[in-house]
Amino acid sequence: MFNLINIFESFLIGICIGSFINVVIYRLPNDISIITPRSFCPKCKYKISWRENIPLISWIIQKGKCISCNQKISIRYPFIEFTTGILFVIFKSASPYIYNSLNFNLLEILFGWFFISLLFVISLIDIKYFWIPQVLINIGFTIGFINLLFIQTVNNFGEIDLLLNCIFSSLISFLLFELLRVSAKSFFKKDALGKGDSKLVSMIALWLGSTGTLISLGITYIFAAFCLLIALKIKIIKRNQIIPFAPFLSIGGLVVWFFGNEFLLNNLVLLLN
Repeated sequence: MFNLINIFESFLIGICIGSFINVVIYRLPNDISIITPRSFCPKCKYKISWRENIPLISWIIQKGKCISCNQKISIRYPFIEFTTGILFVIFKSASPYIYNSLNFNLLEILFGWFFISLLFVISLIDIKYFWIPQVLINIGFTIGFINLLFIQTVNNFGEIDLLLNCIFSSLISFLLFELLRVSAKSFFKKDALGKGDSKLVSMIALWLGSTGTLISLGITYIFAAFCLLIALKIKIIKRNQIIPFAPFLSIGGLVVWFFGNEFLLNNLVLLLN
């Protein structure tokens, strides 16, 4: 019963965060404050009351329509809320490498939920607008650094190598991806990677460390290649079409965050043997 309650609480928190993610996805690209004004219908600008803004429930009760203009509300809104709720439940059991020496489950979960939410927002915006907002990257760096400082403080800075490892990984990841981006642009005579991708890799590296980043990038490229080959085969995309890369980078990062470095490395060794 206790576990069931925990699952429900995690899901409830997740769908509420998902509702906020919907706000960020709509407002940030349109240069609207994510704090004010109050939530409104993007079509008729009707200000939505709290009763009409309950995650999942309001959309179901209103049959997916605005009560003011009767226009359809995209199913994207409840889908993002529901998906965030499921992700919060799943990642409640994550085993990130950086927490190996700690026993602070609550803070581990909270930082993990933040990491999930941030990568989810970035991925969704990149899919729609082919853009990774700098403000989200900055927030990711700031909270990631605070997370590392917290871990070092709890350890009385006995493992300062973790902080240095993550910072070094972040810097090297950015430089290598920038080198790859510039080289690819010179070779193909057009952008093959966005500068935002370099910054995103650098931010993820601050959370995962050197080993985690390498595993994450391996997963990213394998998964991206598989998905793109399937998409080309069934003609969902065309050759030379621009593809958002942030979702693939995010999936790679979240897989490593969920399973942890040791689990993934051990299974890689088993596969190779």
